[in-house]
Amino acid sequence: MPPTEPQPSASHEELARHYAPVIHQGVASNQDFITAADFDGDWIGNNNWENQSTGDLSAHVYYSVAETETHWFLFYSLFHPRDYTRDPCESSDGCHENDMESLQVVVAKDGTSFGRLLVVETLAHSHIYLYVADQSVKGNALPVKASARIEGDRPVVYVETYGHGIYGQRKILVPHAVIYRVGEQAETPEGLQDGDVSYQLVPIYETLWAHRDEIGPGQAFDQPFNYRGHILPATFDGQNYGEDKANTPWGYNQETGDALSRGDFFLDPAKALAYHVSFGADFSLEYVYNPYLADLELGSVPGQLR
Repeated sequence: MPPTEPQPSASHEELARHYAPVIHQGVASNQDFITAADFDGDWIGNNNWENQSTGDLSAHVYYSVAETETHWFLFYSLFHPRDYTRDPCESSDGCHENDMESLQVVVAKDGTSFGRLLVVETLAHSHIYLYVADQSVKGNALPVKASARIEGDRPVVYVETYGHGIYGQRKILVPHAVIYRVGEQAETPEGLQDGDVSYQLVPIYETLWAHRDEIGPGQAFDQPFNYRGHILPATFDGQNYGEDKANTPWGYNQETGDALSRGDFFLDPAKALAYHVSFGADFSLEYVYNPYLADLELGSVPGQLR
């Protein structure tokens, strides 16, 4: 038989939808519902705790795509206005305003339109966990936690109640659970045991990243840090039950070791994954699309969406 002709690659938006995660969210109240960072109609971070009870809690998931010569890196972030505890926040040390946990999905280019899923990395508080969808992938700086759970081509993740850490292996979620899947509409769960809620994908580049210069009390973000000569905010601005506790997608500092810097997990995912994971096949560090490094003028990085 003649060799199979390579198929045209899917667009970045199509890739993001194709691999958008199935999210099992633990819920004890509507404080566990996934929503948008501007759910209350503004980009002020330190009023989100108060506005949680009256804001729009329809489901949005933020996403981004970076592309190298050999792989796609699909990043998804979940926002909650409150990170809280079973005990009253006044007597616990675990509550804070705003919460953003994330996951990274790595797809190998293989000549098909949507490639082949290799890796799912999930963020839960102070750690990143590695799950593999292809047994040729081995751990490096991160050990393999388990095989990734898949529904169709989509990774399945489990988000804990109260603290919202994300895991790629099955967890018993108590007291209730809501299941979110990507769709055309941003829906609000009908209750605490809704098994079919649609979320809308929202591009990080056009929303969170577009507000990155709004740093300081009463603005969107805070805690500026230096990323390769550029000042970026590490956190959302927050003041309830501790100041500025929730990281931005580019503000994570987990699992950096001696090789990575704060921000690399999102801004330079090829570098981060080459440190975290041992890939059995070719793995290029050369980007053909990374709008964030392009905006920061860090190297010759194309930033035009296709």
